[in-house]
Amino acid sequence: MLCRCVPVVALVVGAGACLQPPSIEAPPLPDDALPRVEGLAPIEDEDPAIDAVAYTLSARAADAELVTNAAPVQAWTFNATVPGPLLQARVGDDVTIVFTNELAEPTTIHWHGMRVPNEMDGVVEGEMRAVAPGETFTYHFIAPDAGTFWFHPHVRTNVQIERGLYGMFVVHEREADAPDVDADRAFVVDDISLDDDGDIAPFGVNMMEDMHGRFGNALLTNGSDAVATLSFAPGQVERWRIVNTANARTMILRFPGLSVRQIGADGGLWPQIACSPKEEIELPVGARAELEVRLAEGSTSASLSSVVLALDDNDDVVEIEVPLAEVELDATLETSSRAGHTANPTLALLDDGPATHTLTLSGANVPGGIEFTVNDFAWPEHEDWTVPQGELQIIEVVNRLGMEHPFHLHGQFFQVVSRTGEAVDDTGWRDTTLLRGQQRMRIATRFDNPGMWMIHCHILEHEENGMMSMVMVEPSSGHDM
Repeated sequence: MLCRCVPVVALVVGAGACLQPPSIEAPPLPDDALPRVEGLAPIEDEDPAIDAVAYTLSARAADAELVTNAAPVQAWTFNATVPGPLLQARVGDDVTIVFTNELAEPTTIHWHGMRVPNEMDGVVEGEMRAVAPGETFTYHFIAPDAGTFWFHPHVRTNVQIERGLYGMFVVHEREADAPDVDADRAFVVDDISLDDDGDIAPFGVNMMEDMHGRFGNALLTNGSDAVATLSFAPGQVERWRIVNTANARTMILRFPGLSVRQIGADGGLWPQIACSPKEEIELPVGARAELEVRLAEGSTSASLSSVVLALDDNDDVVEIEVPLAEVELDATLETSSRAGHTANPTLALLDDGPATHTLTLSGANVPGGIEFTVNDFAWPEHEDWTVPQGELQIIEVVNRLGMEHPFHLHGQFFQVVSRTGEAVDDTGWRDTTLLRGQQRMRIATRFDNPGMWMIHCHILEHEENGMMSMVMVEPSSGHDM
């Protein structure tokens, strides 16, 4: 039987770094330019059309300066940066991405959370193949949904993501639906496990890593452990997009000195009735949070912080708050009068009802390691499960183990309707949600996107050790997403 324990690691905490404050009166953008997203370097759009974007990406090894006052790390990168360059589109845009694999092993790109066509999803199953070393593959799809998404490989995922192959993909709303903010800002939060020499630590060397996933000893924000300082004008409001790209660490984020309202998650912005103030959010691996952020009344300094467990001098487990970014009031800047998130998008709530399918997540110790399962199958074996396109499915997901699992469904959005028999107030669209130890939950989805789709735990060591399955959505004629 698998046991449960709390992973505790020592963290390397970075030094402060200065970041230019966003200009309240930024110069105007060209009519065909994509909106600015601060924090990440955007890639050049190679398509001049206003309703299309085209990008060139390559996966290759490169040195990355991840930790302050340390030697560069030999990483695997998209376009020689960690994270990869910021990809952007407008909802409805035609997206073309020409990808070349310059690594010595196969890889892919999975567009996490994006309802792309099945053959563009970057998984390896049946006729869907990985991109071999030296090969080029063109991903082509329409961006059907506005929101904050991310991209990463789906081959040896625990190794390739940990080495640096991940990035953010922002699909912008139509202008009338976008929040009225002074800055739109990206935070890609991650951790990385480094050895005593500052190199990426070896993989799979102990059973604890297989059991609970790989926890890093350095926290990274946008590819660095340095703590950026942001200057806010009086009244300034920003939209913060946060994605958790760690192998296994659920990020507990707090906002001392800030006034924060959650305005969306995986599937984009929420209606006003679903938005609420937050002092803390729990962000499982793979999930995203959309926040409306101001300095709290009377506050002149604040931070975005991650809560981690560590050992104190008495070897007791304690919580510490590690700053990821700091915010300071600059009263010399012109006062902002931006309104924030005022749009009120519609959200159709899906009904609960009798379960149409059950997914049981389990596992056991086996000779040579640990095997995780979905309905008693360990990947690449999986059950034969088929649903008609567009049919409402109420799926009961049961966790038989003591550890948590961030549950992820490819190609579709779902709503969480209950946990352990109790209805939940969670009205947003999700593609990733946290299932706690020994918990059961019900999710509802219509399976609008046809094709063969993966279902898995997003603790990467769990999926690589078997906790992954598939569902076939049979296409129906005349059905649109």
